Amino acid sequence: MRFALSGMDNVPGLLRQVIEEGSWRSFTTPRGENVTHDTFESFITTSPSKGLGYSIDALARLIGDDDELLGQVAELAGRTTAELRQWSEPNQQPLWRDPSNDPEAVLTGTIEEPDLDLTDPIDRDAYELRAVGRSGGWTWALKVARNVQLDVDHEVGADQKPDVHSPSQGQKVSASEFARRIGWSIPRVMRYYRAWERGIEKYELMDFSRLRPGMDVDLPEAKTWTACFAAGRVNPDRAEALAAEAEEAGLSVREVIYAAKSPGAMKAAILADERTADAARAALLERARDDGELRAAMVRTIANDPVFRKETAVEGRRAERAEYVRNVADDGKVRTPGGQTLELPKEAKAEVSKLLTVVNSPHATAEDVAEVYEAVQGLTARAIEADPDVQLQEQRNKFTKALSSTSRSIQAIDPDDLLAVADDDVRAALGELRAKVNALAELVGEL
Repeated sequence: MRFALSGMDNVPGLLRQVIEEGSWRSFTTPRGENVTHDTFESFITTSPSKGLGYSIDALARLIGDDDELLGQVAELAGRTTAELRQWSEPNQQPLWRDPSNDPEAVLTGTIEEPDLDLTDPIDRDAYELRAVGRSGGWTWALKVARNVQLDVDHEVGADQKPDVHSPSQGQKVSASEFARRIGWSIPRVMRYYRAWERGIEKYELMDFSRLRPGMDVDLPEAKTWTACFAAGRVNPDRAEALAAEAEEAGLSVREVIYAAKSPGAMKAAILADERTADAARAALLERARDDGELRAAMVRTIANDPVFRKETAVEGRRAERAEYVRNVADDGKVRTPGGQTLELPKEAKAEVSKLLTVVNSPHATAEDVAEVYEAVQGLTARAIEADPDVQLQEQRNKFTKALSSTSRSIQAIDPDDLLAVADDDVRAALGELRAKVNALAELVGEL
């Protein structure tokens, strides 16, 4: 940020990396000093080399064209995107100048300046969130949790003036009423409410029923916040699953949620980048092993696509042949076309072991495996020819199989159906078949 125009283009990318990796929280300076920051704003404003020595507002001007990055900075700094945007676009008239401006409320047209009574504990919390509440995280969640009760009806009709302020006297308000007093949207209030709800399960926070307006309680460590808070419009259940997978993979929760919130960007990365495509393929296969619906959907997609169907047949045959070669190498035995199991001679076993290296190569093509399979078939043929008894039994099995198949086919013919379609061609074919069977019977009878 100090190299003027030569460094400005790099700022957004580097800042995104710092945020997604969480490396701003703890690092070592060039002098070998270990530095820890509890808040993102502390990291930005602390003098180098323990921080950036910048201001949030000045930083916003550098990244003003990147809406997603601006939103990440706003969330971490306890600001709102709308407030930071007014600094990145100095000619734009701000909606109103306070750090809790909520873009969702702007879009729905619900922003107003309520008449807050600072003797009321709920209004004090609303004022702090509206005007000075920059600490974010569990501090914000506590203010929501101790003031909001979901079954309270404080809705105001479109034609009514809200009856603002007699003191709350320990009574909570609805999420919509608290959102109105802060100037937030209801979904934003509920995200902090749900974060506290998950904190009750994970960190034994005080239950909503025991909290009252103005009550202070001990809060978990700041680093636990991302495990409970679902940023943006991510469904809470979905966010919890994403957080669990991120923890298992050793990744930043924010990074995983950010990827899940941008399926279009994810698709573009998969299409453009081979490494991303490989990771996506591995993830889909891993999930499909335990997800029957996904597995069925993938199979249907492949079965209905002519290109995939053809490739699947080729790869299926390759896999079957490779498995056959592996079994021969492990057992040292082959199965003949006639159904006999033969022990291969020592030289043949050694040759199969050499062929196995081709099959097990990660670069082996279907053609490579086919050549190895045919080579093993050749070894089988030589083993049959080397033993007259085996060769005789092989021929006997071949003829027995042919006769049995022919007998079953003839027995399956319904005489009534045959009479219904009989013509000269059918009679001629049956005559030739009878003559052939009689000749074979006479030949065998002479033995």
